[in-house]
Amino acid sequence: MRFQNLDAKNASAFAARLNCEVAVVGRFSVRKEGKKEIVSFEADGVDALEKQSVVVHKEDAPINAEIFDTVARLALSISDELVAKLKPLDAESFKRDNRLEKLIQRLENPPKGFLDDLYFVGLKLSPAFDIDTFEYEVPMTYDDLKEFSKIRYEYQYWGDRKTPHIATEKFECKGDECAITGHEPVMKIAASKKPDAVAYTVRFKTPDPRGPIVARWWVATGYPHMQSFNVLGQSNPSAIEPGSKLQLDAMRGYGFLEAGITPGRWQFLPWQMRWAMTMHAGYAQGEMAQYLADNPTKVKIHLLTLGGGVRFDRVFQFGRVYALAPFVGYTTHYQRFFRQINTAFLQTVGFAPELGVNNYFRLGRRSPWHLLVTVASGSYIYSGENLTYFRGTIGVEYVIK
Repeated sequence: MRFQNLDAKNASAFAARLNCEVAVVGRFSVRKEGKKEIVSFEADGVDALEKQSVVVHKEDAPINAEIFDTVARLALSISDELVAKLKPLDAESFKRDNRLEKLIQRLENPPKGFLDDLYFVGLKLSPAFDIDTFEYEVPMTYDDLKEFSKIRYEYQYWGDRKTPHIATEKFECKGDECAITGHEPVMKIAASKKPDAVAYTVRFKTPDPRGPIVARWWVATGYPHMQSFNVLGQSNPSAIEPGSKLQLDAMRGYGFLEAGITPGRWQFLPWQMRWAMTMHAGYAQGEMAQYLADNPTKVKIHLLTLGGGVRFDRVFQFGRVYALAPFVGYTTHYQRFFRQINTAFLQTVGFAPELGVNNYFRLGRRSPWHLLVTVASGSYIYSGENLTYFRGTIGVEYVIK
């Protein structure tokens, strides 16, 4: 260290490294008074936790045996005044670094281990490394397996430098990098090749190579716009007449809910296509004319729809944060049209093909949570009629793989 310009801030940093709450900084200068040389002493009592000077004393002494008495007297006065002026130490406010205590403890009680630290880049040991803890696990996710195709490790020695013996299972290693070749590989770092040598064992808890049972699940909600189209001779009545069909042009969507799961196993489609199971629920209402199209009295009709089916998509990843997946799907819906919830109703089944795009925004660099934004269109197809919808939904998706 450079002591020429040691001030309260620098002295505090030095004291913190030694786990000291206070520091005393001494300075001196020499001047001539006639034929005598006089030494000027200055002592600065520093509160290392607050990083500021608390006490400053100055004293002069001739260059002779009095110097030692002067220094001793100055040190005592600084010490006494520091004790009187320092604030009580709040243990909750100031956290000490225990590295120095650990070092002293190891020097007084030599450990059995020989590594001072063990580190796997991007991964975490469980429990945290300790020189005399010899069994560890490294939990890994499917994302970890993808990101860390090769695992790089580093270690630091305690005491004399050694060349440890490294043995692995289900690893292929070159230098300080290892590629995983099987499920739950193991690495042992031993002090030597002797059978009874002290060794650190690290077990990597890799996920099931068959994939998870559920790779992704999601929920989303939004609002659909509904419209009935005349297609291939299909038409809608202009008013509700006895025995006629409903006037579906009047229906308007009010709410849409989607949930789904993507299996991690049993995916058999080529070109990285995948299939998923989906559930849809929705609510709509419309005011329909009775008997005559220009009848000013309208009947409010409610629609509840609930269905499920399958979806096929393909994910395209753009960087770590954003991905999109075009999809096609098909659901079968059980539906009820009714005027009031406690009155008679029309029960029917709608067949709904769907086409859309899912947008995924990752909520954190390594987070399994994604923001899901969907734009899609589909149609409930009935005998002689259809009710087409365009929907936008927003939700969350949890990704295991």
